[in-house]
Amino acid sequence: MINMWNMKKYLSGLGAMLVGAGLMFIFTHAEVSAESEANKPEPFGCSRKYVGDYDIQHCETGYLDCAVTSSGISCVKKGGILK
Repeated sequence: MINMWNMKKYLSGLGAMLVGAGLMFIFTHAEVSAESEANKPEPFGCSRKYVGDYDIQHCETGYLDCAVTSSGISCVKKGGILK
């Protein structure tokens, strides 16, 4: 026969598993949603400046800051921990 103490332990363990499953569902649902947003291209705005004999284009998005010259491109990630 199952006594009340064992039944309470069983039900509390079952409740904890249910809460854990609910949290996993919430976090994985948010992750899928964020992933679908990441697939959309972000607008890329550029401006052109002439510095002496050099033609420099400054291009940026919400997370990248780039300089484009005739010899190549250089990008720096914006923000981060030290924002």
